[in-house]
Amino acid sequence: MQKSGLEVRAATVTDRAAAIRFLSAQLVELKLPVDEEGIARAVELALSPSGIAWLAMATLAGLPVGILLANPIVSVEHGGGALWIEELYVAPPHRRRGVARALIEYMDRQAHNVGLRALELEVTEDSEPALALYQSLGFSILPRRRLHRA
Repeated sequence: MQKSGLEVRAATVTDRAAAIRFLSAQLVELKLPVDEEGIARAVELALSPSGIAWLAMATLAGLPVGILLANPIVSVEHGGGALWIEELYVAPPHRRRGVARALIEYMDRQAHNVGLRALELEVTEDSEPALALYQSLGFSILPRRRLHRA
């Protein structure tokens, strides 16, 4: 997908360093622990031809500006497959310029092309701009909490 110089495409091995840099930056912004080796492993899994994760890169004038990592899941609630958006990050100088929207729209098309029935994601409570974007794209707030166990 291209829009005023913005291109969104499936990430390739040449995007490895940018992917690791963006996903690390996102964790820093969220004040979460950054495990560079773990992030590198996750990126390798996403870039692997046999991997199940989907990784998209947004570029502007050929330079990386955003990334989206997603995983197909089986969903009883949606009556089939769905796509869980695990990570979405746009470099700060490129925010509020349509990059996140373009990444989500790209993944939405990819998901529907293979018969997935829904997209799901999470957003932090204090991220009003992100919440507004997601709602403008048709996402609705669910009355539940996400839990985690490592």
